[in-house]
Amino acid sequence: MRVRAMAAALVAGVLAVTASACSSGSDAKVPSDPSKVSGTVTMWIYPINEKIENTWWKSRIAAFEKKYSKVNVKVVVQPWANRDEQLTTAIAGGKGPDVVYLIPDQIPQYANTGALADVSDVVAKDKGDFRQNALAAMTYQDKLYGVPMLMSVTATVANKKVLAKAGIDAPPATWDEALADGAKLKKKGLYLTDYVASPDATLNQTFYPLLWQAGGTVLSPDGKKAAFNSPAGVKALTFVKTLVDRGYVPKDSLTVTPKPDQSVLCTGKAAFGFASATAEVTICPGYQASDWQVAAPLQESKSVSYGTVGGLSVLSGSKNAAAAKAWVQWISSPSQLKQFDLDHGYSSTRTSQGSLLADQPLVGESEKYLGDMKTGVTNAAAPRQLMDVIKPHLQAALLGKVSVKQALADAEKDANKQLARG
Repeated sequence: MRVRAMAAALVAGVLAVTASACSSGSDAKVPSDPSKVSGTVTMWIYPINEKIENTWWKSRIAAFEKKYSKVNVKVVVQPWANRDEQLTTAIAGGKGPDVVYLIPDQIPQYANTGALADVSDVVAKDKGDFRQNALAAMTYQDKLYGVPMLMSVTATVANKKVLAKAGIDAPPATWDEALADGAKLKKKGLYLTDYVASPDATLNQTFYPLLWQAGGTVLSPDGKKAAFNSPAGVKALTFVKTLVDRGYVPKDSLTVTPKPDQSVLCTGKAAFGFASATAEVTICPGYQASDWQVAAPLQESKSVSYGTVGGLSVLSGSKNAAAAKAWVQWISSPSQLKQFDLDHGYSSTRTSQGSLLADQPLVGESEKYLGDMKTGVTNAAAPRQLMDVIKPHLQAALLGKVSVKQALADAEKDANKQLARG
């Protein structure tokens, strides 16, 4: 954690200096005449679908360059590992890309230092076609810093064979129903679900969805104060503590993250994943789609879960920002975006395209919940660092070292310190 904190500080410091030195592209707009724009656009993408990423872009670049004859596009597939450090170093050295693929919790980190250009003009003509939660995920302080390209959502994923062993007919819809199912499953020597509380777990798929379901929020609307130490927060953490104390989740996962194919859900020892992507079960030993079903996210005061959004951002330091925006607008146009999502196996960020994956088992069922999903903290400058200071306190409560209320109070104190650092 200490190393990550130091890296985060380096990112913020370097970007602050860089942004002030390279803001020439921040005012560029999408060109209305393709013949009036020129230059080279370099885009950094990552192996979203590693089987096709190195070849998929070739024909799209050719088609774009046919229309924009004075623009050259170079797509560079970078590794996922250490991508923030790599991007930050490149920007600081004046060798950053013009366009880069980012996810929501990266947006505040870079936007806060002025490293990203406002791309509102890129979607101005058809903004209403994009899902509002997808746009919100790429927005920071009322400015759009990324054009959403793909979406996915987590929901309740259930193992029908395990349910049958406990005489359960359907996945639970509420927390009370989940607790009732937990008792039935425990009698059969099975777990209700898994809850990973180890340091490398993400709160986006553990605590945050439960907090949202209880009606709470992670931060205040302005992102300046922690808001999870609330009645909703107490209710959410108490719910998890109840699962632990009653033996409805394995205690090993409170300290160690199991390998994906060795989790209790994957090995048929637990019935449900309550914030699971359907792809997570496809790697399970002996996977058969017919053994699984998808249901709505759990509900306490509301039914909501976590989801992902990925999008393309234009760097404010780009020397060819107008051409970069033209490329992003072209590749996110309805026809291009549809093919991108289909080929990469993701749902569309455009409402006009409906359910792209309806004919695929499990993932097609989960698409109906896209409009209700949240993407984690997007209104603070360092969401990942914030998560790191909260997690140890939640884990302490689940291990019985402190009370639920004390854990939330301690987490709130550290979270506010982190927020103050920015």
